[in-house]
Amino acid sequence: MKVFLIFFFLVCPNLANAQISISIDTSIKYQTIEGWGAGGSIFAGCSGYYNLLDTTYTDSLSRVFMDYAIDDLGLTGSRCWEIGPRIDGTGMDNGDCDSIDWSKFQANTFNPWMFKWMVYLNDRILAKGFKPSFYSSPTYPTLATLLKPWVLNHPGERSQQIWANALYLKNTFGIEMNYAVIDNEPQAPFTSAILADDIKAVGPRLLSHGLITKVQFAEGVTPQSNWNLISPVRSDSEMWSTVGRISYHNYGSVDTFYRSNMRVLADSLGISTAQTEMGDPSFDDLYNDLTIANCSYWEIGYSTGNILQSKSGQTQFTPVGKFFRLRQIMHYIKPGFIRIGTTSNDTNIRVLAFKNGGKITTLVENISTTAKTVTLTGLPQGKYGLSQSAGEPFREFGIRTVGSQGTITLDVAPNWNVATLYPYSETNEPHTISKWDSKDGYLIAPASQTTLSVTASDAELDALSYKWSVYSQPTGANATITNPVQASTAVSGLTVSGYYVFKIEVSDGVNTSTRKVYLYRYDSNPPAKLGGAGFRFSAPYGLVFSYVGDTTHANVELPTSSSILQVGIGDLAGSDFSGRGKWSLISAPTGANVKIDTTIYIYVSIRAQVSGMTVPGDYVFRCVVKNPPYPDLSAVIKCTVHPASSAPLITSITAANSIITLPESSTLLTAVTSDPEGDLLRHWWAIKSVPAGAKPVFDHQGKPVSSVGNLMIPGTYTFTLRTFDDLHITTKDISITVKNRNNEVNDFNIKLHDFDILPNPVNDYIYINLPEKLINSNSLNIEIYSSLGLKVIKMEYAEKIDVSKLPNGIYFISLIERNEKITKKFVLFR
Repeated sequence: MKVFLIFFFLVCPNLANAQISISIDTSIKYQTIEGWGAGGSIFAGCSGYYNLLDTTYTDSLSRVFMDYAIDDLGLTGSRCWEIGPRIDGTGMDNGDCDSIDWSKFQANTFNPWMFKWMVYLNDRILAKGFKPSFYSSPTYPTLATLLKPWVLNHPGERSQQIWANALYLKNTFGIEMNYAVIDNEPQAPFTSAILADDIKAVGPRLLSHGLITKVQFAEGVTPQSNWNLISPVRSDSEMWSTVGRISYHNYGSVDTFYRSNMRVLADSLGISTAQTEMGDPSFDDLYNDLTIANCSYWEIGYSTGNILQSKSGQTQFTPVGKFFRLRQIMHYIKPGFIRIGTTSNDTNIRVLAFKNGGKITTLVENISTTAKTVTLTGLPQGKYGLSQSAGEPFREFGIRTVGSQGTITLDVAPNWNVATLYPYSETNEPHTISKWDSKDGYLIAPASQTTLSVTASDAELDALSYKWSVYSQPTGANATITNPVQASTAVSGLTVSGYYVFKIEVSDGVNTSTRKVYLYRYDSNPPAKLGGAGFRFSAPYGLVFSYVGDTTHANVELPTSSSILQVGIGDLAGSDFSGRGKWSLISAPTGANVKIDTTIYIYVSIRAQVSGMTVPGDYVFRCVVKNPPYPDLSAVIKCTVHPASSAPLITSITAANSIITLPESSTLLTAVTSDPEGDLLRHWWAIKSVPAGAKPVFDHQGKPVSSVGNLMIPGTYTFTLRTFDDLHITTKDISITVKNRNNEVNDFNIKLHDFDILPNPVNDYIYINLPEKLINSNSLNIEIYSSLGLKVIKMEYAEKIDVSKLPNGIYFISLIERNEKITKKFVLFR
């Protein structure tokens, strides 16, 4: 028998190497792709143009960069930083978290060009027929206040920072913020409870301002830390009602357990999952996030550097690292595509397939060291293009045909090669120019020549022709292209300093594409330029920075008396500025004994530790940087140190009725508060404990005087008033007792308590599901009040209530039977 088996495999070698089969099952559907993002670095990728170059070509260079990231890589969304919170650490209101003072909203914490390219990205994606996916996250202005008690422990104030940012961007630039982050990579002192309170506060406020924004939660630094933040609040249905997707960052160990948990929870809640930051991701990371966590949105943490690398002159960039394998999916799979079922009988062959209408795009990754021949089944009949990349620029492999059997055989290259089989449009596709640049990022006299090159690929494998030309050059220059019809050519005669622009035209005989290569020749080393300057304080102050040209003015109070002084710096050469900068003290209050430690260069910034700011008053610092052969660079920042302050006082809290007998279900809470220094005070009523199932509702949770209603379940309700100045929090409790009339069960309140308003949020009509007994009651009436307490509707009970004429906002609906009344809150949003 042994001899027979050996003979059998010798004469039947194809059976010894089983065929690799991939089957596609359109009946199995997973997530719908929402888009691909870039962690905000798509905007940061433009910063070098504006920070290090003159304005001659900055807009043109930014447009080229943005178009490449959108059109070729396939980005459809981005992180956007919050604007509005003030860099001096003060607030945007006058003590009422629900009433913003727009004169205190600091929109100039963004450079003007940042808004320009946010709008550009938004409009370009919309023009492609896709919905952009933007989310807001804290940055320097937010971080100046994020750990102060009046933000950290005041959900209304943190909410205001989020909704004001979203409202400003919508009203000013037409940009809809799809999601918002409470904190980026939250850790102590943030807790799950603090995050949940903020989420529950911001949700109704976003809706009341007509915003589509949902919360993105929890944004932990790893899947495990993210799950640790989620677990304690898994059953908080009120919180989850305003969460739009579960998000996580992907640093640390690769896991299956935590991402699977997030997928299962998201499925049960009917929301999506998203990976929203990973510093240097690969296609394999993307594959795992899509298949383990079912991510609908996936993001490259830093698209510049690891994906699109700016060359040293900042006038050019080139795709590097993981770009081309990621492109194999991000370029072809668009928002709205649905991931469908696939199976492979070889563990070295990993497969993803996506359906869009009646078309299917399939990705096959070969993680072995040898080429593989695979057979796909389950494809729609038609023509397909095939491209592959193992990390180098992708290659097209011509047009393939799938017959009525739905089967095709492909050869897939080894070493983590990713092959994409995509539907072909039946018309001659324009070729793709994937790289175009010069060998040198910039030139310094007397250098006068470089090499130009272009890389392109054609879906139909048509022969490509090339034509280089000089588009523009400085007066007096005589640039000469050696071989203008070659993909790579030398160019000489760059003898005059200034901008040179070269044009490359690539043709496949049907389509012609053009690109421009920008190059600058300098007389001497390019100059360095300073970035934002400011202070790094310990909590609760955080980071206090302004942009180039502004003088940062920080305000702290004793005992804080030390900080890190910092100014950003950079040049086109990426120089090491060690030993070239020095921080010094310009002025200080009389009697101060300030010490500035050694100035160091670290993380493209010049820093020094300062201490001894123990005397109240103004401290002014300067950083001077040697910049030969140019003039020295200088930045000035200021810190005002205030005397230590005292905490606010809560003199009393009183309730109009501390004992409530049903059917009465509300009372007015009044607090008397003050501050020893006369500082601005903020307030927040928090729920400390209530009877099981109770859901109290405040009309003005951020004011010292507030009505609290919906006290429908007998028992003791305890509320805590939090009162804040800039650095302190003072609290005081008050308890309310709710009783049944004559200790009898209130049939109306008990029965109605379990029923909800449908839907909520409401669009144009309200439906209320009531017991038959109550529906048939002739004495059942309805009243609806605005958040300001104005009665806007009074009517007898009806099956459907028309609220289409009311403006968006928060409302309270009361159902009244004789003298018994029950109130619930709803949000109107259309």
